[in-house]
Amino acid sequence: TALAVARVLAGRGFHVSDSDIEAGIAGVSWPGRIERIAERPAVFLDGSHNPSGARELAAFWHDHLADRRIHLVYGSVRDKSVDEIAGLLFPLAASVIVTAPRQPRALSAEALAEMTRHLAPLMTVVADPRAALERAISGAEADDVVFATGSLYLVGELRKWWNSRSGA
Repeated sequence: TALAVARVLAGRGFHVSDSDIEAGIAGVSWPGRIERIAERPAVFLDGSHNPSGARELAAFWHDHLADRRIHLVYGSVRDKSVDEIAGLLFPLAASVIVTAPRQPRALSAEALAEMTRHLAPLMTVVADPRAALERAISGAEADDVVFATGSLYLVGELRKWWNSRSGA
């Protein structure tokens, strides 16, 4: 969208060079969207909460992480397409930890596990999101990847907690 607006503005006489556009795009930060928060293991937060976002995340895994084991921390709210999202992501993960964001609309970790256990090669239930992320990290090897996704509430909660503990 920003690129299209820049092109329209340039066409109307505003000075917007290709290098300006490149610099703008290169400087974009989108917290909670394939946001790397740690290395070895790589830890990412991603707010994918619908099938379209899950498809994009699966494509990212395929394009950039095909040779790495992925450990997934997943939590959702009740009104999302959990079956479809889990069907896209869970089979691609080496392990899945289901959890629940601290939000009134959250789907409990236990209910989520009951609905989706058949889609994951290995599933663990950890109701507390922070403990779920810590468990995924502790169970991962240095070259593995940990992704927390499924809800913007979950990602926001984990991001805030992570930044407070790491002093960011």
